Amino acid sequence: MEGADDVVRAKILLLGLLLVFAFARRAAAAEPPEPAYAARSLVLDIERIVDDEESAGWFVDDDAVLSMKRSLLESVCRTPPAAREMALAELEGASAREGSARSLYEAEGRKVTALVERARVAERRLLALRTAMGWAREQCPIWVETDTSFRGRQTDRDRFALHLESGGNAQIRFTEGTATIGAGGVGRLLLGHGFGGDLSLLAGLEFGGGAMLRPGAESTEFVVNYFPAIPVVLRLHDIAWHYDFELGPVALFQADNERLSYGVRVGGAIGVSGLMTRGVVPWAGAVLMFEHYFPNGRRAATEFLRGGVRVGISWDG
Repeated sequence: MEGADDVVRAKILLLGLLLVFAFARRAAAAEPPEPAYAARSLVLDIERIVDDEESAGWFVDDDAVLSMKRSLLESVCRTPPAAREMALAELEGASAREGSARSLYEAEGRKVTALVERARVAERRLLALRTAMGWAREQCPIWVETDTSFRGRQTDRDRFALHLESGGNAQIRFTEGTATIGAGGVGRLLLGHGFGGDLSLLAGLEFGGGAMLRPGAESTEFVVNYFPAIPVVLRLHDIAWHYDFELGPVALFQADNERLSYGVRVGGAIGVSGLMTRGVVPWAGAVLMFEHYFPNGRRAATEFLRGGVRVGISWDG
C-alpha cells in the first residue's frame, strides 16, 4: 500500500507542475513590450544561430549564411522593424570594437589568434543579421506577425519551458565501508524559467533506478535500487553550452526492501544545445551526482556517486 500511495502522490505533484506551467505562461504574456527588449532577444538568437553554424564548419560566407536562412528568418520576421535596426546597430558596434578580422590576421603574423577569432565571430554575426534583414523585406511569410515583446526563439529568455530529460549512468555505492558498482538510468520532467537569456531555474520530478552488486554478499548477487527525487537546478548558459548546478531531496528503496531512505543530492552537468526545431530545443551532455542517504531501521547510511550521459529536450509551447 505504501508504494501505491507514493505513486498517487507523484501523480498529484506532476499535475500540479503542469497547472503551474499553464498559469505562469498566461501571466508572463502580460508583460509590457519594449523595442530594446525585442532587439536584445534578436541578438541572442543571432549569436546562437551563428555559433551553431560555426560548430558545423564555417568555410565560405555565402554558403554558411544560406544554410542559416530558415533559422535567421524565423527570428527576424517576428522582430519589429525598429527592433531589427537596434539589433543591427548593436552588432555593428560590437564588430567595430573588435576590429577587422583580416587586418588582425595580418598583424598577428597570419595566425588565427584569440583577437582574430573574436573579430571574425563579430563580423559573421553582423553579416548574418544584415543578410537576413534584406531577405525579410520580401520573403517573410505573410502569416508570420511581428511581436513587440519578442523573447527570441533560441533561448528560454524570460519565459517558462518544460524540460524532459533522460540518461544512463554508472554508479558506485558506499555502505559501511564497502563499495559496490552498478549501472542504471533516469528520467525526469522539470519546469524551468529563464532569466535574461543566460540563467535558468528548473525544478520538477525525477525517477531513476539501477542494478548493482549487493553489499557484503559472498557470491555475485544483484540488488535493484530505485531513486525518486525532486531536483532543483540552476542552469548557466554560454551561447550553445550550459552548466548545471543541482541540489535536492532524494529517496532510496529497493525491490526487496520498499522502506524509503531519505537523503540529499549535490551535482552538476555540462551540456550543449542544438537549435530549435518544431518548438523543441534538444541538448546532450555529461552529468556527475553525489547523494547521501540517512540511516533508517532497515538500511544503513549510504552514499552514491553516479556519472554518465544525459539527453533532453526543452519545450515552451
